[in-house]
Amino acid sequence: MPDDFYDQTPEGRLLATEAVMNTIRTADLLFDQIGRLLRPLNVSAAGGLVLGLLRDRGAMPPSELGERLIVTRATVTGVVDSLERRGFVRRIPHPSDRRRLLVEITPAGLDVVQQVRSTIHRAEKAWLGAISDAELRTYIELLHRIQDSLAEAGAHPDGEPSPRASGRS
Repeated sequence: MPDDFYDQTPEGRLLATEAVMNTIRTADLLFDQIGRLLRPLNVSAAGGLVLGLLRDRGAMPPSELGERLIVTRATVTGVVDSLERRGFVRRIPHPSDRRRLLVEITPAGLDVVQQVRSTIHRAEKAWLGAISDAELRTYIELLHRIQDSLAEAGAHPDGEPSPRASGRS
């Protein structure tokens, strides 16, 4: 960070900027690593999430997948199309509404989701192996507080969290 940080941005907070930059860098590194690990399984990170949902919750409409993953309908369609081409999911008629479809996981999808989970969970354990369980609990709590503050900021037109949400009084 520049020595004149506060001259340039008196309303800023140097440690907050450094924390945000490191959070983004860490997320980018994790996404890259997860993508690299899943490439041999012919599944994207989003595809792995869809397969996990279908494995755990059963067949569901694409709209519900989108809601659970917090992505657009077009994104869900692209992910489901990709998984269907690979034989990991199939679209089936909705049992009570002929206008709708459900997405269900196939036996090949069940096999690959098990590989995805084993691969990712093994890597997560290694990546965070130097951090104790107590430290991980603290880290998770801090992340939840940041997420709550971001959600609160998103609810306001100016993007600012309320003083209570941000820890300011």
